[in-house]
Amino acid sequence: MGRPINKRFFGANADDNLKVQFHNGTASTPGYIVKQKGAARFLCSDASDNTAVCRLVAKAAGDLAAGEMSITVKLDNGTVGQITKIAGRKITVSGDSYPWNFSTSTSDNAVQVEEAGTDTDLTGNTDLEGDETEPE
Repeated sequence: MGRPINKRFFGANADDNLKVQFHNGTASTPGYIVKQKGAARFLCSDASDNTAVCRLVAKAAGDLAAGEMSITVKLDNGTVGQITKIAGRKITVSGDSYPWNFSTSTSDNAVQVEEAGTDTDLTGNTDLEGDETEPE
């Protein structure tokens, strides 16, 4: 599987947790990672406790199909995109590798990753794509 992602980035508990967009079997929805299942496969959950094992793809939220998920990032130049690969310290976006963090800095030479929020309802999550409303 390569270098797995540290488990401290999974869940949604007020710490820096990875927010994902995934297809829960019915529709594309924001969520968080519960468990890593492979290099590009993750068990994801949403605010309604729907779960699905999904494969990481570089697609916008509205284009996801069943079994797919995406992670959105913002580069220092303001460009927003989806990643194709994630590891403990590096993310690949459009063939280029970058360090990643949750900082909004535009001068740290790292990409900003969407944050899942302060609880499993995804309260206060980060929406870099600008395509969702905050969960109720």
